[in-house]
Amino acid sequence: MDLRRGGWAQEVDAELHPSQGTVPEGLAGTLYRNGAGNHLSDYGIDGDGLVSAVTFTPGKPVRVRSRYVRTPSYRAALDARDPDGPPVRLAGANAAGGRLRNVLRLPASQANTSVTMIDGRLLALWEGDEPWQLETGTLDTLGRCDLDQALRPAGPLGSRLGRPYSAHPCWDPDTAELWNFGCVYGPRPRLEIYRSRRGGPTEHLRSIRLPRRYMVHDFAMTATHLVFCLGPVIVDLAAVASGRLAPFQAMQWHGDEATRILLIPRAGGPFRVVEADPWFQWHFAGAYDDGDNIVFDLVRFRSWTVMHEAIASMSHLTDPACFPIGRLWRYRVDPAGKVDSHQVHGLPLEWPTIDLRRSTTAHRDVYGAAAGNVSAGLALTAVARYDTERGEADIHDFGPGHLVSEPVFVPRDPGVLDDQGWLIAYENDFTAGSTSIVIFTAHSVADGPVCTLPVPESLGYTFHGQWIQQSTDHLLRTPLT
Repeated sequence: MDLRRGGWAQEVDAELHPSQGTVPEGLAGTLYRNGAGNHLSDYGIDGDGLVSAVTFTPGKPVRVRSRYVRTPSYRAALDARDPDGPPVRLAGANAAGGRLRNVLRLPASQANTSVTMIDGRLLALWEGDEPWQLETGTLDTLGRCDLDQALRPAGPLGSRLGRPYSAHPCWDPDTAELWNFGCVYGPRPRLEIYRSRRGGPTEHLRSIRLPRRYMVHDFAMTATHLVFCLGPVIVDLAAVASGRLAPFQAMQWHGDEATRILLIPRAGGPFRVVEADPWFQWHFAGAYDDGDNIVFDLVRFRSWTVMHEAIASMSHLTDPACFPIGRLWRYRVDPAGKVDSHQVHGLPLEWPTIDLRRSTTAHRDVYGAAAGNVSAGLALTAVARYDTERGEADIHDFGPGHLVSEPVFVPRDPGVLDDQGWLIAYENDFTAGSTSIVIFTAHSVADGPVCTLPVPESLGYTFHGQWIQQSTDHLLRTPLT
């Protein structure tokens, strides 16, 4: 796939056959992933959602299908193919045509960040908009989904203006609940909190006013609390509204200010705010209660400034000299508000994940995309497992010119809570412009893939995904299928 502005990945529908190894017996389900299939600006985030589904059925060939989400942004890009700039305003770049064309315009929804399943509805997620619903088999776009009107605020404009629903919901396997948030950056910045339960409507639970327009991308959840880390990255609303800067260009790092850890009780009631040294993070790995303490893992970066420089050019994804260093950290907050933290491992990584059956409870293993050879560069060329107890990393590096996606853990037996299972990731070879599906044994990543499945077309660089088990015997251990 061409990383330069204007590059497009093609849609695909094909059977896959191993070029190395064999598909593990017992793999039965579909891995859905989402990412930027085209590149409408130099920003790595500015691309229309290309959702892919890789389906494993015992006794049959593996099948892959990918389809663009038919948003207005996609249709405008398809019609324009404009080399002078984006045809619509995006999160990272203004529309071509000058400042006046961008005044008071919201970024176009690109539905390109993640996917989730809520009561059988497959949803493409992008944090600045409502979800877009897809048909689970064909991946055809069905339209925006307001989640049983939970995303429709009251009032005369409620029927036209939906609340945003982030790309990072959190799953509680014990209560079979999916929680999420939306961040509103208008004159009164706030967090909107939602909960979905199997068989019931999605609920809008509460709104929390924020003192400033913090950039909030992800959160974590324990059995008792929602955890937000509000790093000092502040959106300059005037610069966005006036058309002078696109939203990501208008995010400013205030390194002399604290990161504010926001702890919201799931049962309702007052929230707590605890201050800590400043840092920036995109993603959490997981969180849990340890007695009265709240523990959470995240990938920490030194500042927003270094991250912004990296995502401002797609070429930085594979340029070791430009890619920023993020590392896995663990935080512990006690009831008195004392914060203890330490770095779990020194290997740079992103896209941290855990076994979703351990969501909201203690976890030992964190999986991610890592820099396999720090001395040779920092681009994410490796799949890794991090042992948070021993502080060790188990990795397989594909080498320069390659880029791996977030690895997703698939249990060998969904009803047995152990570390036996597989990691499935996408591996992109940018020299060949190709994608392969790679499968690892989760507890021995360094042994390399047990199976490699080349895809006839690039699937783009995907951000996040979700595994949906074929069997429904263990619904309380999987997301809301």
